[in-house]
Amino acid sequence: MLFGLLLCCLTFAAAPLLAQEPPQPPTPAQTTPSADTLTVRVEGVEEGPLRDNIIGHLDINRFDGKAAPDETQLQWLHANAERQIQDALQPFGYYEPTIESTLNRTASGWEAHYRIQLGRTLPIAAVDVRVLGQADEDPVFQKLLEKMPLVKGQVLDQSKYEQFKQNLEALATERGYFDARFVEHAIQIDLQAYEAAIKLHYDTGKRYLFGDITFKQNLLSPELLSRYPRFKPTDPYDANELLKLQGDLGGTTYFSQVRIDASPDAKTVTVPVEVALERNKKHKYSAGVGYGTDTGPRGKVKVENRWLNREGHHYEAELQLSPIKSYLGGKYMIPGPDPVTEEYALTANYTLQSYEDQDFERIAVGGLFQQEIGQWLRIYSLNLQYEDYQIGNEPRTSSFLIIPGLNWTWVNADDRLFTTHGVLFGFEVRGASTALLSDINFVQGLLHLKWIYSLNEDNRFIVRGDLGATAIREDFQKLPASLRFFTGGDASVRGYAYNTIGPTDDDGKVIGGKNLLVGSSEYERRVWNNWGIAVFVDSGDAFNGAAPEMKTGAGVGLRWRSPVGPVRIDFASGLDSPPGDAFRFSFSLGPDL
Repeated sequence: MLFGLLLCCLTFAAAPLLAQEPPQPPTPAQTTPSADTLTVRVEGVEEGPLRDNIIGHLDINRFDGKAAPDETQLQWLHANAERQIQDALQPFGYYEPTIESTLNRTASGWEAHYRIQLGRTLPIAAVDVRVLGQADEDPVFQKLLEKMPLVKGQVLDQSKYEQFKQNLEALATERGYFDARFVEHAIQIDLQAYEAAIKLHYDTGKRYLFGDITFKQNLLSPELLSRYPRFKPTDPYDANELLKLQGDLGGTTYFSQVRIDASPDAKTVTVPVEVALERNKKHKYSAGVGYGTDTGPRGKVKVENRWLNREGHHYEAELQLSPIKSYLGGKYMIPGPDPVTEEYALTANYTLQSYEDQDFERIAVGGLFQQEIGQWLRIYSLNLQYEDYQIGNEPRTSSFLIIPGLNWTWVNADDRLFTTHGVLFGFEVRGASTALLSDINFVQGLLHLKWIYSLNEDNRFIVRGDLGATAIREDFQKLPASLRFFTGGDASVRGYAYNTIGPTDDDGKVIGGKNLLVGSSEYERRVWNNWGIAVFVDSGDAFNGAAPEMKTGAGVGLRWRSPVGPVRIDFASGLDSPPGDAFRFSFSLGPDL
C-alpha cells in the first residue's frame, strides 16, 4: 500500500552518518570531456551537522566548483540527488521534506539547485532502554541511564542514538563487562502515525574481576611495588585503576617506561595484570644560570640519584650561588607506607646571605613527613638549626633552635601551569621552646592565599595575599634573621627592592618585623597569541605593632605563555615613603599556582 502503514525496523552501525558509496552511473557509449564548471547550491538548511550530512550524501557535490562531468553522468547524479537528500534528513527526524531540484545550463557551465523545506520533525513516542546482567545494579551505569539523551517527546536524532550505544559499549569495556552485547537495538518508524519508538536492550553479563598482579622488573622489592596498586585480586575490574597505576609508577623517579597488559580470561572471568617496567637512568644532572631582580646573577647545579636500593630510597643535592644568597643542600627520600602519597625525608642544608646589612649564616639538619590527601599537601617537619646573624646595628648573634613545624597547602586549579580558574590556600606554623633545648621561645604562623579567575580566554584577575604573625617571649633581637618578616621585591610589593620594607633601626636600616601583611591585585589581558599585558597594584608591610604602615607599588607588565610556564616582566614604581624606586624592573618565571 502506497500510503498504508510503513513500519521500518532500522538497525544502525556505530559509525558516523557519512555518505555511502553510490552505485556507478551508466557509462554512455561515447563521452566527451566538458570544460564547463558545475555549481551546486543547497538552500533551506542552515550551517551545522544537518547541512554537513546533506553535503556528505550528495554525490553531485563532488563536482561543485570543478569541471562538470559529461551530460549523461550529470543527469544521472542529479536524478539521484533528491533521494540522497531524503536519506540525509531522516537521521535527524525529517521524514516529510519538500525538495525542489533544478539542473540548468548557465553562462559558465551548469548549476544544480536544491531548495529544501524540512517539514515537520518525527517525535519519539516510546523509549524502551534496559541494561541487563550485573550492570543492572552498577551505580555508574545508572548515572549513564539518568543522563540518557533519548527521551519520549523529543525529536528523533539518530546520531544521539548511536552515540548512546557507543557510550554503553565504552562503559562496559571500562567497567569489565567484556561479554556485553545488544540483544535488542532498533528504531521503529511508523510514518502513518508519524512517530518513532526506540528499543535498546543491553545485556552486560558478568563483570570480570582483577586477577593476579605481576611486575616484570629487577629494580625494586616486590613488597614496595605491591603497595602501588589501589586494587587487589578479586576486586571488580576498572580500567581507571590501571590508568592510575600506570600514572603513579610513571610519576616516580624509578622508571622510564611503564607498560600494562590486562587481557580478559573468559574461562576464569578474570583479568590478570602484568606490569612491565623499564628502569630509569640512575643519575640526573642539571645546571643553569640566570638573573633575578631580587637575587642578581645566579647559578645552580643539581644532581639526583633516582634509585639507590631495592627499598626505593633516593636523594638529591643542590648548589645555588648568587651575590645575595647562596645555598647548599641535600635531601634523602624514603617511600612511606603509601608510596604514592606519602614520603619521609632527611634534610641538611647550609645558607649564606649577605645583603643590605641583613646577613646570616645558617646550618640546618632535620627530617619531614609529607602526605597528599585529596587536594591537600601536608608536611610535618622537625629541624635543628644553628644561625649566626647580624642585622643593621644589632650586635652579631648566634642561636640554636629545635623547630617543629607543619605546612599545609590546598590547591584547586584547572591547570597548575596556566590557570584560568584556581585557588591556592596554605598555612604554616612553627616554633621553638627553651624546654626543648632551644635558645628562645617563639611561635610563628603564616597564611597564603592566591585566587585566579578568568572572565574568558583573554581576560583574567589574579589576587594574592600573605599574613604572618610572631609571638616571642624574649627580646626581638634574639629572633634569627631568617625567621623575621620582610617585604618588597618581585614576589611581594613590586616597585620596592628586595626586603626593603619593614621596621628600621636608628640609622634607617631595615631589621625585619614580627608581623607581615601583603596584598596584590592584578588584571591580565591577552592581546596576541601567547602574549599579554597586565596592570597591578601591590601593597604591604612588615611591622611590629598592631597597625601596619602599608607601602604601595603599582605598574604594568608584559606576559608570555612559554612552554615551561608564564614569563612575567614587570615595570613598577613605589608610591609611598620611604620611597620605592621611581622605576623598577622585575622578572619572574614559573607556574601560576
